[in-house]
Amino acid sequence: MKTEKTAYGTVTIGARDELFARAVALAEEHRNANGIIQPSWAMAGGSTPKAFFEYCRENGAIPDYFVEHGTWYTSDERMVPVSSDESNFGNLDRLLLKSLDIPEERKYPWPTDMAPHESARIFNELWVQQRGGFACFDICFLGMGDDCHMASLFPHSLLLTNPVETHFASVDVPGKGARLTITPYGLDRCGIIVVMAIGEGKALPLASVFSGISQPAERPAQLLSRYRDKVYWLLDDKAGARLSL
Repeated sequence: MKTEKTAYGTVTIGARDELFARAVALAEEHRNANGIIQPSWAMAGGSTPKAFFEYCRENGAIPDYFVEHGTWYTSDERMVPVSSDESNFGNLDRLLLKSLDIPEERKYPWPTDMAPHESARIFNELWVQQRGGFACFDICFLGMGDDCHMASLFPHSLLLTNPVETHFASVDVPGKGARLTITPYGLDRCGIIVVMAIGEGKALPLASVFSGISQPAERPAQLLSRYRDKVYWLLDDKAGARLSL
């Protein structure tokens, strides 16, 4: 694997399974370094996270401490039931958490059976009650779309142009409907942020993010430059092919 620090965070390029192992190691290193008693781990949605869940399940990769004490979330969600194949938390639960026998009281899906703004309000209130008003997820995993979105922060999102001071919010995404998502305010308060991108389809979007031309309203992933000291990009050779590192 090759690792280099950049203006957008620490970038590691390597083989897929090496990256998955590194993702787990980053979570464990952060927990150990900070003595976190009940670590909160937010996973992402999409094809790469699904492959990561399967890797973790098949290789017993999740550390025992996270199995015994961790709390589990997703960094964004669609307004669908957990039983839906489109539910990020549902996929996390079906592909990983159930196999680990994580008890229900340590699983925190978004409440999607109500209006989006009400769901976000309740999720914020629950978080503050449990964790306080400052810190957000200890470990936050993100993916990156072909349009450079992350979580449900899409290009020209109102959450980018009119930021809110809450960890989580609802947002209407044109053509995709309402979504629930961590906000830039929440990202700022996460312990570490891990971004995984796999495949040649990510090469051009990543090249545009790392181009040096800062337009976060156009390329939301460029927001991560604000938090570079705690951001880790895990890219396979195809995804990182156009980066000059």
